[in-house]
Amino acid sequence: MKKSIARLLADIYRKVLEISQKSYRNGPLSIKKSKARVISVGNITWGGTGKTPLVAKLAGDLSASGKKVAILTRGYGKDEVEELKKKLPHVPLLVGRDRIKTAREAVEKHGSEILILDDGFQHIRLHRDLDILTINSTEPFGPGGLIPVGTLREPMENIARADLFILTKSDIGAKNVHWITQKIHEIKPTAVIFEAVHKPLHFWDPVLNKAVGFHDFRVKKVASLSGLADPHSFEKTVENIGIEIVFAGRFDDHHDYSRSEIDEFLKRSEAVGAMDIVTTRKDFERLAPFFERGLPANWKRFQFWVLEIEFQLNDEDEFLRRCVNS
Repeated sequence: MKKSIARLLADIYRKVLEISQKSYRNGPLSIKKSKARVISVGNITWGGTGKTPLVAKLAGDLSASGKKVAILTRGYGKDEVEELKKKLPHVPLLVGRDRIKTAREAVEKHGSEILILDDGFQHIRLHRDLDILTINSTEPFGPGGLIPVGTLREPMENIARADLFILTKSDIGAKNVHWITQKIHEIKPTAVIFEAVHKPLHFWDPVLNKAVGFHDFRVKKVASLSGLADPHSFEKTVENIGIEIVFAGRFDDHHDYSRSEIDEFLKRSEAVGAMDIVTTRKDFERLAPFFERGLPANWKRFQFWVLEIEFQLNDEDEFLRRCVNS
């Protein structure tokens, strides 16, 4: 019964999506064009594809090359907004549901030449000059089809709208890269495909505000803490460094941590001998208020570490060239 209801909802979702998109392309609603170049970074599945690291990478590289860049985001994940602000303090970040409005503001107030549309694949009201689709190599298209049956936000055939495809976490999901590439080319034979990895750089100590290398951690037992759509990839990245995770605390994507939840997590970590806690930058943004107010006494026995990563593409020069010129 539950499955049949979910499939009915998926069919309704598909129909609403088709009507909505058709109304912009052929109906009374119109797609608005910005004076700036618009690059959309999005995905076709629900979360976990590495959009935010790519947005940060692209905005940082374009800004460093002398381009006036702004990021437009709906701001659904406050943790991601804070992460982008800290990584790119000199790049305007405009948060709002109305991307037409924030695009206009970026151009008029900041003189932006290039707008990066964060999570923009489904937002077709704003004309884009380049559509980038990120696909998680470890679980590319999810199970079951359209939400709520599966994790697809659109039917698979709609990936044909994309201009560039980025297969993220391609090292962890290496066994899938070939067939993902084949699947994309079946739908769009002319697709341009890049591969990318989340390269671990170092751990960051949020108390002492310093970076620490990985060498000493290879003899430690750690517990991982994450509220991600794809926690397995984070944990695999930690393990690939040579670090043993003896307990993994997993929460929903963008989860707002409570004091009692962390207390219980730390209690379970200590029970298996893990006094070092490894988390992501995105997760730390949700833990930061505890550190700012002063850690609870029982937390001070533990050492928290934030894994800093760098988003790396297999051909960054060619990728940037296409972002600027294609």
